[in-house]
Amino acid sequence: MTLLGASDRLATDGDSDLLSEVFHGISQPLTALECGLELSLRQDTDSVQLRARVKAALESAQEMHQRVVELRMLLDAENPGDTSAPVALDGLLRQLGDDFGSLAEATQVRLFVRCKPALVHGNADRLRSGFFHLFEFLIRRSLPHRTVRVSASPTTHGFFKVRFAVLRNFSHADSLPTHAATASDLGLRIAQRTFQACGGELALKLNTPGAVNGRVLLQLAKL
Repeated sequence: MTLLGASDRLATDGDSDLLSEVFHGISQPLTALECGLELSLRQDTDSVQLRARVKAALESAQEMHQRVVELRMLLDAENPGDTSAPVALDGLLRQLGDDFGSLAEATQVRLFVRCKPALVHGNADRLRSGFFHLFEFLIRRSLPHRTVRVSASPTTHGFFKVRFAVLRNFSHADSLPTHAATASDLGLRIAQRTFQACGGELALKLNTPGAVNGRVLLQLAKL
């Protein structure tokens, strides 16, 4: 079991894993790009070979660019933005649920989002970005025929708790996941730092492959 966001110590301990993952995510497509272009110059003798090499090089360049964009977003996540206006979190989460509906359907994952009305402290654009990366992680890491449930309600201590879980559908047999979930996932780090910047936190438990549950705590807005 891995817990993300339980303490500053855990976040610090994960920095080396994060940097290693980012370096690997950038260096791998960069190496493929360089090798592909070099082989094209030395070996390709017809347009079919050249086109295949250029296509592979383009895909590597796009992957590398995506990793750089995510790294920039990770750095920007520490900026809370303008938090002077409260954020209606229920509408924000319902909209994200609708936006991710087609992706969930395409990956054979059932997505349910329920949220009680609430105004929380933060910045709407920043919180939308944080939950976007969290939703994307949950759906991307889920096995086919699983259910992702997100529910949110206020607590008695001035916080709003967003619970999330990936649940098994016992009517279907599980297959092995393509990638094992890790707490150093870059999208998760973006979400974690986004919520921390506005005074909240993200806790995540990763147990067996495909099994995920946790919660996000955000401060209720003071009116």
